[in-house]
Amino acid sequence: MLEILKVIAPLFLIILAGAFLQRLKVADEKWEDVLNAFALKVGLPALIFYALSQAKISLSEQADLLIANSIFLVASFAIAYALGKIFRLKGIMSRTIFICLAFGNVAYLGIPTLVQVSGDNILPTASLIVAVYLFWFFTIGIGGLEYSHIKKKRDLIKTILLNLVKNPLLIAVILGILVASFSIELPEIISSSIQMVGASVTPVVLVVIGLFIGKTRIGKLKKWIPVIVFSAITLLVLPALFFFGVKLAGYNPSQFTSSIIEAAMPLAITPFALAKQYKLQERFIARSIVMSTVLSVITIPFWISIL
Repeated sequence: MLEILKVIAPLFLIILAGAFLQRLKVADEKWEDVLNAFALKVGLPALIFYALSQAKISLSEQADLLIANSIFLVASFAIAYALGKIFRLKGIMSRTIFICLAFGNVAYLGIPTLVQVSGDNILPTASLIVAVYLFWFFTIGIGGLEYSHIKKKRDLIKTILLNLVKNPLLIAVILGILVASFSIELPEIISSSIQMVGASVTPVVLVVIGLFIGKTRIGKLKKWIPVIVFSAITLLVLPALFFFGVKLAGYNPSQFTSSIIEAAMPLAITPFALAKQYKLQERFIARSIVMSTVLSVITIPFWISIL
């Protein structure tokens, strides 16, 4: 456990540095906006595209990976929906749980963690997993929010398709797979430039997470009890379901190490960005991001040590 913690400790040290920059007023909200926009629209797409374009991809060989992650995510949405009904959550809270439960920080924190543990050779696998998350998030996830939000239900499919087409991360995945599938050789000057941009994104996004944590108010302890319960479900229960699910299906969980580690990621920042648009519980999301990210310092090494 200690050796694994040493491997991923630099990631959390950068997050901590970002939090201190925010607390010391060295960084303001403009930093977060600019860095986040760069990571989302340029850095991460470049990283994912380069990883996939340089890899030998066989979707038939990766079928188990794609199917297992898809089943996990669809099941997570079903669990979130069921929890809303069982506990009779109000519309706002029900929508919040629905969009947040399954959407871990698989790109911003997941990719750096997997690379830190397994090296750059894990990037193609990590990118494919991220692609699966993005697909289901922008179909079932956003589709569910749109269904309860828009008045014209017939516009639902159109809205989902527009969200998919406009998403730079998903575009990078599609282009990367096409380049790899057709063995297209990119000019070295272009390939090297994309690689350099992709290499810059890991510290950038970790600083963004730190900036967000640094500006979050603590609040009263009782307000954090639902947040702690939610964080425990996302960090421990869901990856445990994945772990035992593949075991019951007759597979060795070690075959899905990257997938289970990604399933154990803390809540992503994206749901917070969608909070105003879809009238979600902003404070609950913000606190869940902070709490789950802090607790993941313990839970991520725990899952890595098991796998």
